[in-house]
Amino acid sequence: MKKVYLYPLTARNKSVVVNPYMGNLRDALNENFQVVNAKKPSTTGIFDILRYLGKVDVVYFNWSEELPSLHRGRIQGIFLLLLLQCLKHSSIKVIWTLHNKESHFEKNSFLKKKLFAQMLKRSDVIITHAKEGLGLIPDGKASFFTHHPVSNTYSLPEKRKEYFYEIIIWGNISPYKGISAFLKFLEERGLIRKYRILLAGKITTPDLAKELQAFSQKYDNLEIMDEFVETEKLIELIQSSRITLFTYHSESILSSGVLMDSLTYGATIVGPRVGAFKDLHELELIETYTDFNSLVAVVDPLLNSPEENHTRKLRMAEFMEANSWSQFSSTLLKLFGQ
Repeated sequence: MKKVYLYPLTARNKSVVVNPYMGNLRDALNENFQVVNAKKPSTTGIFDILRYLGKVDVVYFNWSEELPSLHRGRIQGIFLLLLLQCLKHSSIKVIWTLHNKESHFEKNSFLKKKLFAQMLKRSDVIITHAKEGLGLIPDGKASFFTHHPVSNTYSLPEKRKEYFYEIIIWGNISPYKGISAFLKFLEERGLIRKYRILLAGKITTPDLAKELQAFSQKYDNLEIMDEFVETEKLIELIQSSRITLFTYHSESILSSGVLMDSLTYGATIVGPRVGAFKDLHELELIETYTDFNSLVAVVDPLLNSPEENHTRKLRMAEFMEANSWSQFSSTLLKLFGQ
């Protein structure tokens, strides 16, 4: 059984909201491999890998290009650049999942771009969860596209005939997600009172929180839940909303865990026509838009249409079965080799 070092697996305070992707990936890998750091999450960032370099067959990176944003980020980023140079002279295989076109955040952008370029160059295999990502990978580099895996479907409540909200936007509310720009667009077009909108998720910066709160004080049809929302409550809110909307800026986004979670929560999804959103639109699972002007033209017919048809629900069930985390584990077994 091959041994894999998985990055990042980080020891965190239990009060911190953690992206579930890494926990799901760890468990999926452990079906066919031994994740050597599975029970020993790092407290020292990327430097933790030094304990395992002589003991592993594969180093599997995720979001490694974001290291400069972390504590001691510049030092960690420089260390990773040196590590990649060393690994090319070893028998250890380097796997990298290309999650985004570039960093969502501007801090230490030069070092991030350098890391991004080196991950493209030095990785033995690059995985992407969006077909668009394949276009970023150099010719001749081993690459593989697979949809972002989905977790087991949840027990969903009965669909409502009437909805409390027309639109819900959920997940961590960060500047790169374009929510403020969307609200400004609606305001400028005189459309902001047209929809009952819920923002459900922790706002990540004080400036954005101030800006969004100003909108909610001005418009009583905009509600903000500035907090982490537990899954059971979130499903209830999504089921009470006609549309789950994504307003991401297209410059950086490729794939989205919040998008895939929304599928399992039974949401009717509208998102930008980029990356994984475009892929799912081609499978007729979600609706997409090219800009905010076209977004209104997509949203309004959905608000006035009957519920999703049976054919789409069948397609959704087939997609989830074909793209489970267990299936992803089998795919990785083929990629890593016996």
